[in-house]
Amino acid sequence: MLLIELAFWLSCLLIIYVYAGFPLCLLALTRGRPKNPPPDLPEEKLPTVSLVVAAYNEELVIEEKLRNCLAIDYPPKKIQFVFISDGSTDRTNEILNRYRSDQVHVRMAAERRGKLHALAAGFEACRGEILVLSDANTYYRPDAIRKLVRHFVNPKVGVVTGDVRILPSEERFGAGEGLYYRYESALQALESDFWSTVAIDGAMYAFRRSQLDPARNELVVDDLVTAMNVARRGLRMIYDPEAIAEENPTPNDHQEFGRKTRIIASSIQSVLAREGVPRFGQWRLLWIYVSHKLLRWLVPLFLITALLASFIGMLGSTFWTVMTCAQIAFYLLALTAWRFPALDGLLFRVPYYFSMVNLAAFVGICRGLRRGQRPVWMRTDRLSAPLEVPEESR
Repeated sequence: MLLIELAFWLSCLLIIYVYAGFPLCLLALTRGRPKNPPPDLPEEKLPTVSLVVAAYNEELVIEEKLRNCLAIDYPPKKIQFVFISDGSTDRTNEILNRYRSDQVHVRMAAERRGKLHALAAGFEACRGEILVLSDANTYYRPDAIRKLVRHFVNPKVGVVTGDVRILPSEERFGAGEGLYYRYESALQALESDFWSTVAIDGAMYAFRRSQLDPARNELVVDDLVTAMNVARRGLRMIYDPEAIAEENPTPNDHQEFGRKTRIIASSIQSVLAREGVPRFGQWRLLWIYVSHKLLRWLVPLFLITALLASFIGMLGSTFWTVMTCAQIAFYLLALTAWRFPALDGLLFRVPYYFSMVNLAAFVGICRGLRRGQRPVWMRTDRLSAPLEVPEESR
């Protein structure tokens, strides 16, 4: 029973630490620190920028992305857009060819080789001092690039990531997803205030071209590894909530589950390949990485351990029976939300999203440990055109 109690309470404490204890520690450590972002740079001091987009079969969104890029408020002579088609077989290449210009550079691979190869081809065409990586289905606000580059005045800043907002979804995970993204954004801000965030969004992050050190292993999370390689040199990764972009939501929970699974599997493979992992001497970065990333990925194992421990211990014990019933009730709420999609409200949708994410993480862990995640990245479907942005999210 002592081992059962130890397993249960240790698992519970780790779960509480990941979602509440770690943010509270950051809140205490950053209390009283100034949080004002640097001012926007005057036009003559703006650095040159190369915005890079790797695409595969993105005919539904690529033209809107091109128009969005050309509408960015940045001196045209100081920004270029580099699009790489990774062996697309739909109309992506045709659309890209229509937009070729001195400002829009297009490279096309004859066959699909994966995102790392596509990005490597794109980097060769970049001439900007600052590289900005984006996704084909992410639409930047006009001032987003100006917000990102202003931080590079500080020589200690190596990477800047923005606030990529998933627009409201009618899917059953929508409410839980929205709450999760607000929580994640607040956590990124706290980490940035303390030292450095480790949660960059691959749809919007910038770094100096001189610091480019891309992932070498095709099985890893390329955006996280590329950013962390900069941080491993002692530079900070900053989250700027004023650099805003929007994405349409994933069309259904099946694709969202697959997307989460792929991210966790590739993340585990990154750790096994020892790519993008902080050095032991970087105690601040290492603490944030372990707390925000590594332990978060392992939460499903803690959840399983807590449930099994309480289930074994409930024989002849009222306390353990109550603990077991409480956990089962939570998962039943998630199961009910899955079985009856019309049910609304946080009471059902939050347990559903939490359970879905952690089930996806468990599958991702298993896949990552056996290095089973494919190196060729899978495109997650989004709606074909950007949704109308609600006034309150502007």
